[in-house]
Amino acid sequence: MTSLAADELVGSWRLQHWQCIYEDGTTTEPFGAGAEGLLLYSADGWMSACIMARGRARLSVANPREAPEAERIAAFDGYFSYAGRWSILDHRVQHEVTLALNPGMVGTLQLREARLEGRELTLSAAEPARGGTRTHRLVWRRPDSGAGD
Repeated sequence: MTSLAADELVGSWRLQHWQCIYEDGTTTEPFGAGAEGLLLYSADGWMSACIMARGRARLSVANPREAPEAERIAAFDGYFSYAGRWSILDHRVQHEVTLALNPGMVGTLQLREARLEGRELTLSAAEPARGGTRTHRLVWRRPDSGAGD
């Protein structure tokens, strides 16, 4: 696997799909088919990742703090985001999380195996899961210039 250069990642990336692959070969999609996301890498070393399930229900009121608890839980369950500093370590990308929807991620280092092929960036990470290990594989695509791709 060849090393990445920071300038190859700088810019915006749109999520194509997010899969979890389990040791037994089972795959799942955490936010279902058609999940949407945006990954940004800035030249000055900051990053942000936001992912949401397609078709999330709107809250019944304008102020989320006044929404019923079940609606707020569903909104949280259908959305994922974090931001912080980023750097490249050979063929891996390290994210130093400073902000996150999930407070448990703040202060963590998220290390991703990275593969860049043309306009597609695949980021992968293994984690312990019930009964073994699962690997998250997120495929991102650089949008065409000026397109809503």
